[in-house]
Amino acid sequence: MSVVIPFPMRAVAPQADECEIDLLSAVDLAIRDLREISQTANDIAQARARECLAMLESAYHGALQG
Repeated sequence: MSVVIPFPMRAVAPQADECEIDLLSAVDLAIRDLREISQTANDIAQARARECLAMLESAYHGALQG
């Protein structure tokens, strides 16, 4: 049996231009959020899913640009 570690709720979602992160960090953060999303299906979870998608797309395109 696994142990699920709860992560604190975000006070305010970060804006896209506030931080630049590398691809591995983006994937790590997305995995954490997606774990939570898999257990919930409310509006907040859906917003986080959209944040994850945007973050991964941004990091991916940045990695491709070099």
